Amino acid sequence: MKPSRPSSRSRIGAFLLALWLGGCATVPAVPPEPVAPDVVSPPKDPPPAKLVIDRLPPDFLHGGEARTTGDIDLIVIHSIGGPTCRNDAVYFTPANGSAVFWRDWFLGEGGKSIHYVVGREGDIAQQRPELRTAGHVSFGGIMTEVNRRSIGIELVNRGDGIEPFPEVQLGALKALVAEIAARYDLPPEALVTHAALDDRMQADCGGAPLRRNLDPGPLFPLEDVRAAIKAQ
Repeated sequence: MKPSRPSSRSRIGAFLLALWLGGCATVPAVPPEPVAPDVVSPPKDPPPAKLVIDRLPPDFLHGGEARTTGDIDLIVIHSIGGPTCRNDAVYFTPANGSAVFWRDWFLGEGGKSIHYVVGREGDIAQQRPELRTAGHVSFGGIMTEVNRRSIGIELVNRGDGIEPFPEVQLGALKALVAEIAARYDLPPEALVTHAALDDRMQADCGGAPLRRNLDPGPLFPLEDVRAAIKAQ
């Protein structure tokens, strides 16, 4: 029996199939499109945290004298610790305790008072409302009526040029001074140190003269904190 010959249609189909398979074997594969690496955006600075301030009850008798917003043109920075003479040697008080501890200490002092205290952990306590004067600068030889025109801030620190100011403390201080400066439209130069306002000398200590007030001390980054006012 003679085998049947494939039809012309079958032969054409087989030819086209062979042609297609041969083409697949010879056409090089197209490389995939390169995938662009993920673009990592630089981390954004976290939004400034809302200040948490320990305040006295609204009906507390704060003391001081009333004043207006137009009276205020200075922010004065202090440190709790300062130099004293002990056994003919300069000694800096250690200034242990929190912001609330020192705020409450000021409450018991008749001639000394402050508006804010900023602790080593970034804690903030308020003694006097901003529109009441506080007795934090006792010398008027360099600038008159300092207490009448300023807001005083104490930093819990020895102020001896040895103890550093922790970043968390400086961060809280920058946020505080930025808010104060915004309220009273103050420039960066309105932020000054206690040492810049009181250059009086006290008795010699071991034969060497000793300034009464050095605070907040040589390690305080004044220009860095002033920059917080520029950035507002």
